[in-house]
Amino acid sequence: MKTIRTEDIKRILQETFPKSKIPKTIDGLKMGDFEGWDSLGNFNLLLAFEAFYGIRFSMEEMSLLKSISQITRSLKKRNAV
Repeated sequence: MKTIRTEDIKRILQETFPKSKIPKTIDGLKMGDFEGWDSLGNFNLLLAFEAFYGIRFSMEEMSLLKSISQITRSLKKRNAV
């Protein structure tokens, strides 16, 4: 799996939410912080992470991952395996 880098996460956020301005610090971002980051936007964001990192989230993970810190934690866990 690719290294988890903040600049990649920011790029995925920007591509998923093109109308939003992505702040410099992204660790505290969560669903609802951007226009369009609703449940459908979150699903699309998770799909973008799957495509970029070549992984698959389970349906349970998809229902639980609602913030950048949770997504990053999940990605790091996969990377450690």
